[in-house]
Amino acid sequence: MVDEERLAEVRKALEAADSALAAALDARAQATKDLAALAAAIPDRYQPLRAEEAIVQRARGLVRAFPREPTERIFREVISACEALVAPRRVVYDGVEGGFAHLAARRRFGGSAELRSVDGPEVARDEVARGRADFALVPFETSNDGAVTATLNALSEGEVKVCSEVTVVASYELMSSGVAAAGVEKIYGEPAAVAACERFLRTRYPHAMVLDAPSGEVAARFCAVEPGAAVVGTDLLRDAHGLTVVHAHIEDAPGASVRFAVLGTALPSRTGADRTVLAVATPDEPGALYRVLQPFAERHVNLTRLESRPARDKPWPYLFFIELDGHTTDRAVLLALESLRTMARFVKVLGSYPRPT
Repeated sequence: MVDEERLAEVRKALEAADSALAAALDARAQATKDLAALAAAIPDRYQPLRAEEAIVQRARGLVRAFPREPTERIFREVISACEALVAPRRVVYDGVEGGFAHLAARRRFGGSAELRSVDGPEVARDEVARGRADFALVPFETSNDGAVTATLNALSEGEVKVCSEVTVVASYELMSSGVAAAGVEKIYGEPAAVAACERFLRTRYPHAMVLDAPSGEVAARFCAVEPGAAVVGTDLLRDAHGLTVVHAHIEDAPGASVRFAVLGTALPSRTGADRTVLAVATPDEPGALYRVLQPFAERHVNLTRLESRPARDKPWPYLFFIELDGHTTDRAVLLALESLRTMARFVKVLGSYPRPT
């Protein structure tokens, strides 16, 4: 038998929580406006992205009953909506509409940000450097192929910095506007998406026409108006266009992921749980790499990644890209960098930012 008195108490608690949540959202919106007005007089001290990372990490640590992953998404949406009351964040991403870069930008900056597609990491970098965008997302590393050379070259040559990162699972869905699996006659998708699901499409739909589209957005629009059509794409397309999932997780390499770097003009402050990315060129002589890594070992700085890539238009043949635990203002990292600069031909801090949790 239902305890009516207890049921009434729970319902009252839910109503109170909802009211408190709505009031908190309103209070945060007003506080954001007030902070923006104050920050206009001290722009160098106002770094919203740095503040956002601290807010999200603190929120994840505070929740108990509520799941942590949705907590992060909700807080990013709230922050995005509040920032948009002052001025929407202008974000460019290197990729096609509806692709993984678009998905990463949407998750990182929320639905209130102004998102725009550009072609290439250099273009994305320059949009930020010239003030036409506040932030840029560029592919940094794929789980299948490692570091993205074009992005590393762009970062080694520009003045913008990596100030955050976001990783998305490279998963695709086959979706339609109500067409059942047996009724699929043609399948649209941007070339990279189709290629990533080629084996599935060939096996499950050998007689369907597979047609390239310039982007996932265009493919979804074709799918919406053509009978018997389906689209290969991300869940971003599904949500944006109200599509129905015909098959989920159709990628030929399940579990793959893409790590994106968020580019900005300022380095976030130290949090105590940070990541620093460097580009280093060594002298062309035996033992050079050993010597440039030694300052970190001597100071117990943990190196988490080391890769080499051909250097473009440089007087040295290769650049080494190093990721390490710590911030450039940490004493051990700072001293290691000072020592490194005395022996390397080139040293550049590409970014120093809170390490993802």
